[in-house]
Amino acid sequence: LHNLYEGIAMTERGLLKAFESNGLVKFGQAGEAFDPNRHEALYEYVDPDKEPGTVGQVVKDGFLLNKRVLRPAEVGIVKK
Repeated sequence: LHNLYEGIAMTERGLLKAFESNGLVKFGQAGEAFDPNRHEALYEYVDPDKEPGTVGQVVKDGFLLNKRVLRPAEVGIVKK
C-alpha cells in the first residue's frame, strides 16, 4: 500500500511539473485572503484560531493558465 501511495505522489509531482512548464499553475491554500475572482465560496464556518474573511479549508484546488483563472478554487471561508 505504501508503494502505491508513493507511485501516485510521484505521478502527481510529474504532472504538476509538466503543467507548470506550459503555464498551468495550481493555487488555493488555507490562510489566503478570500478573493471572489479566484475562489468560489462553498460555505462559511466559525474558527476562533483563524483570521475572519480568509480561506479556512480548500475543497478543490484552483488552476491558473498564464495568470488567468481556469478553474476557481472551491473553499470554505472563516466567518466574521
